[in-house]
Amino acid sequence: MYWNDPRAWSPFDELRSLQREMNRFFSGYENGTAMSRFPALNVWGNEDQVVVTAELPGLNPEDLDVNVVNNQLTIKGDRHGDKPAEDSVCHRAERESGTFVRTIRLPYTVENDQVTAKYENGVLHVHMPRHAATKPKRIQIKAS
Repeated sequence: MYWNDPRAWSPFDELRSLQREMNRFFSGYENGTAMSRFPALNVWGNEDQVVVTAELPGLNPEDLDVNVVNNQLTIKGDRHGDKPAEDSVCHRAERESGTFVRTIRLPYTVENDQVTAKYENGVLHVHMPRHAATKPKRIQIKAS
């Protein structure tokens, strides 16, 4: 192989690959503490409500705990890991198991007593009506 052969091994490619892996590894840390990225969330809001969807495949609704306190939504749960046979050798284990907690600040105050949650096809849907005091109000302008 020649130095300009695209199939040739490159130490720079190896360094770039290592950099990507290190960035991925440390992207979950902020200020020296681990930041959970599980479950993956989407948050939408409009004049009437905030909707949060969370990907939680393989969990049972009874394994989840959802709370709204002080303008924050917290989702807690426990993921059970795969148990390979005793005579098996693990070649790759990327699916984490154990207890998780994910807390996010909501874009505005919600009516805590009217929050509803539904778990369907591995996705948790949380609907939170917006508190009346935070809804935009149109102000009538009077002519003089």
